[in-house]
Amino acid sequence: MKLCGLSLLLITALANNVIPQSVVIGQQKSELNVAVIDLHIEAKNLNLLLSQIAYKYNVPIGLEVAIDDDLANSQHLIVELKKGTLADVLDEIVRQKPSYTWEISDNTIKVFPRSEARDPVLHALLDTKISRFVIRNPTPKYTFRDTLSRLPELESLLTSNGVAPSNEAFSSYDSRPFGRDFSMDLANASVRSILDHVVKNSPTKYWIINRYGENRQYLLINF
Repeated sequence: MKLCGLSLLLITALANNVIPQSVVIGQQKSELNVAVIDLHIEAKNLNLLLSQIAYKYNVPIGLEVAIDDDLANSQHLIVELKKGTLADVLDEIVRQKPSYTWEISDNTIKVFPRSEARDPVLHALLDTKISRFVIRNPTPKYTFRDTLSRLPELESLLTSNGVAPSNEAFSSYDSRPFGRDFSMDLANASVRSILDHVVKNSPTKYWIINRYGENRQYLLINF
């Protein structure tokens, strides 16, 4: 069940009356003003949809998955826009997925659950401060994920909630580094800021964090 669920989650590589509530932190960011013309994107879930957008427009995006969103179940999302901006695209996505909202802060677009749909374990994990996190070039994505999820600062949180990291490698993509010259050395940084640092400073433009399994017992951090 673990392999089946994760395989479905990682396939390929990613009418509601609720009004989207987007938030821009600080000054208007150039990423949101990117012109979008004749856009038509379809995807089986929010993960695949956002990953397409991140690489199509070369913008850093992070997804924190809602507690009621099973990415293994096909949802057939469609975003069409004749003319607009990336902000319009994000507003259309959260209109179709009302459990979510979005904001841009620290030059990264963050798509995350509204309070009633937020997984408290994922929320706490993303806010957890790491005393020091060092990655030397070249470090495979698999090694990065495994190292991060097994840090002492995270192990106690995961163990106390009955959650285990899921770091299987399913393709050659997992063995690739983030970029030819990418490295990082961060101190007293949250997990969220570590993930954001990757997508802001390397050719890798998208991250996702999720829990899955019959009892949501597996943690997935991926790019």
